[in-house]
Amino acid sequence: MPFNDFLFALVATIIVEVSVGLLLGYRRAREVIAIVLVNVVTNPSLNYLLVANERWHLFVRSTASLLGLEAIIVVVEWALLMFALPYRKRRNLFVLSFVMNSCSCIAGAIVYPGSLN
Repeated sequence: MPFNDFLFALVATIIVEVSVGLLLGYRRAREVIAIVLVNVVTNPSLNYLLVANERWHLFVRSTASLLGLEAIIVVVEWALLMFALPYRKRRNLFVLSFVMNSCSCIAGAIVYPGSLN
């Protein structure tokens, strides 16, 4: 995966997830920055793992494994959001993380149709 693909995936994910955050009422500068920074941590990590898997076959790539990785990302982002936004309710931050990642996963599946195979 060339650097441009990594960058496109990161920017697209940030656009989708910030949009979801805004729609769900996370409009303060601190909240938007937290969403961006959480994605700067998790998106490249996930994409690097997927690239490494192509080379070293760390796990069987399937819809189930990708959804499992997305579930891990939801939990990691939730933890990071709880740290960054302690004044927000934990349950609400979990919903935010789940909805943001669901939307970006769906967007990724649309842009890269073979990604869930």
